[in-house]
Amino acid sequence: MTGLIWTIQLVHYPIFDAVEPGDANAGWQRFAHRHTRSISWVVGPFMLVEGVTGLWIAADPPGDIGRLLPLLALVLMGVSYGTTALVSAPLHGRLADAYDPVLHRRLLTTNWIRTAAWSLRGLVLTMITYQLIT
Repeated sequence: MTGLIWTIQLVHYPIFDAVEPGDANAGWQRFAHRHTRSISWVVGPFMLVEGVTGLWIAADPPGDIGRLLPLLALVLMGVSYGTTALVSAPLHGRLADAYDPVLHRRLLTTNWIRTAAWSLRGLVLTMITYQLIT
């Protein structure tokens, strides 16, 4: 998810303003619908696996790593998922009918929360992995 969110943040979301809206926003609506449908096939399975394994590692930490890092990883996952559900998805919903530069800017800005949370989670999981293999 860390690599995916950085791609979304630096490549995908910034080009939303380059989509030609077309007559009555038909071009934008096709793009927005296709984006939502396509990204769901990429993000959905990864988030499902991440959610299950994140809960599992927090409930039953592997080895003798303790509970702190798994719980921190779980909290960061919660921040990412909460921001997705409460901020990003509603913004996408509001952008579905017509491109709005204010909503686009808000999506870009608030997505930094998810980018930071998933990046920190990746770091925490790297620390967990390092502890387990050393």
